[in-house]
Amino acid sequence: MALCCLCMQGLGVADEIMRIGAEDDWYPYTALRDGQVQGMSVDIVRAAFAASNTRIELQPYPYSRCMELTRIGQLAACFNTAPDARIASEFRLPEEALFSDDILLWANSSQAAPITDLKQLAGRKVAVTIGYEYGSAFDNNHELLRVPVRRDRNGFRMLQHGRVEFTAAYRGTAQALFREEPELRDAFRPVATLQQAKLYLSFSRYHPQAEALQQRFDQGMRTIRSNGRYQQILAQWQHQQAAD
Repeated sequence: MALCCLCMQGLGVADEIMRIGAEDDWYPYTALRDGQVQGMSVDIVRAAFAASNTRIELQPYPYSRCMELTRIGQLAACFNTAPDARIASEFRLPEEALFSDDILLWANSSQAAPITDLKQLAGRKVAVTIGYEYGSAFDNNHELLRVPVRRDRNGFRMLQHGRVEFTAAYRGTAQALFREEPELRDAFRPVATLQQAKLYLSFSRYHPQAEALQQRFDQGMRTIRSNGRYQQILAQWQHQQAAD
């Protein structure tokens, strides 16, 4: 009976178009641009589900909203997530990560000095994007002064104008921003690596088909890693994985 139920659950996932939340403003990984959800992790998610013959529909949301809708089961899944203990307890995490990247602490180039201990941030203002995770050491540091911003670009602009002393951002998203806004290219330098993060597609614990969908995702990820499609996507986006 249990096997039969699992098979029927799997068939339901295959037959339906499953709604998955996609972060709307985190280019080059996932963003809503020109009316389309696009980015490197978008291509990875689509390729993985296509490899497991699963139809999906990506729906763009601000990250914090996307994760909340997934948490309560209105969406089957959301990406991109760097899991911490809370996320691991509230969401289903697949075996396969989407990709990895370095989370960096950035300062103005003219004032950039290495941060070797996060205790050096006590009492100092750091721009952080609402809802993002930056690693347990940083996230649990209650001595620094967090300044929440809607998007990474706002954090860099605040840093540029001296309203904060640092901003936290992934290497890949920062480099994409600097390419699009060349006047920012040499304005900032990384002064610390906060985490070598692995990013995941997080699944709901309450959506009725999330468990079966997670299994299909892992199956599809293993397929595209073995047939070369995964590395092809990384190469297309010129992405280098973070060092382990």
